[in-house]
Amino acid sequence: MKTPRPYSGAFDTDSKQALRRRRFLMSVATYAACGLFAEICALLGYLPAWLPAAWGLAAAAANGVFYWLLRSGLNLRFKDPSMTEAQLAVSMVAVMVLVYHADAARGAFLMLFPVPLLFGVLRLRLYQLARVGGFGIFGYAVVIALLSTYHPERVRMGVELVNLTALTTVMVFVSLMCSYISQVRVDLSHSLVTIRELAQRDALTGVFNRHHLMETMALEVMRCDRKARRGLVVCMVDIDHFKRINDTFGHPIGDEVLIAVGKRLADSIRSIDYLARYGGEEFLVLLDIDLDDDWPTVCERMRVHVAALSLAAVNATPLSVSIGIAVYGKGDTAVSLLKRADMALYRAKDEGRNRICVADSTPIAAS
Repeated sequence: MKTPRPYSGAFDTDSKQALRRRRFLMSVATYAACGLFAEICALLGYLPAWLPAAWGLAAAAANGVFYWLLRSGLNLRFKDPSMTEAQLAVSMVAVMVLVYHADAARGAFLMLFPVPLLFGVLRLRLYQLARVGGFGIFGYAVVIALLSTYHPERVRMGVELVNLTALTTVMVFVSLMCSYISQVRVDLSHSLVTIRELAQRDALTGVFNRHHLMETMALEVMRCDRKARRGLVVCMVDIDHFKRINDTFGHPIGDEVLIAVGKRLADSIRSIDYLARYGGEEFLVLLDIDLDDDWPTVCERMRVHVAALSLAAVNATPLSVSIGIAVYGKGDTAVSLLKRADMALYRAKDEGRNRICVADSTPIAAS
């Protein structure tokens, strides 16, 4: 529990898959809007009457493949599980088909080319957006070439070149703007992570703070109540004679001691365990009861590693910790566990410090 575990990896994957499906449905809605626009143009005589239905069926088939990949989880095997660039390329092809048949309304359908780029603003980098935009521009150039070859009567080359120039300008501008927005989103995301870390971490020692501790304890106790875990051990760790260190060497040196002890404790626990600063010179460790039930070894390792700590700043003054332990029992709450661990800690101090005491149990032998 060195890192927060509010969600499992499977839950995180499911959440991301759900988000991808929502974005996919947004793109499907855009296809539906384009299909409606194509139907209106067909009714007005700017598109062949058969085209909207055929275009809609082809779009449905293509999107059906993407949806199947999302639902089956096969998309997770791809480098980009969201398949954003592939979906944008397909949408560009769909626009090219409409543009090819539009004739007099071709200029109106050119306005659809930049739309797919907007869906890439949350996922794609500049080079990817440029690639998709370039694909759209190249596609329109191919449409002009095909029309000039097979239907020259439907092409006014001067107008088409103007359209191509305008499309190129717009696609470049939209790609740059989308890239800028994407970068701003990434920066904001990083800032949010930093803010979250600052809110969860103790500014001095870098371990989790009391606020995060109480949230984590409530969650872990709830998991114990539901028997979602085998057990929980709460260790309240207090630096012995810390007030004497502050009074003798000053508070800045006391801070160095707190940092060093926090690091030793973090190095002593397992990856499944959790460390937080409870307040002052007190730390709190949550130990997972694993299959080997070796949590007493972890507690003793914490005590021994701190006792072996030697800091020049305190003139090699011996450092030690007292540890009070409470093991989760049926009906325990976060508050009751803390209270019992605190009582065990006081007993450890009364019995000579540099030792481990278990609540409602005999103290574990310590040198």
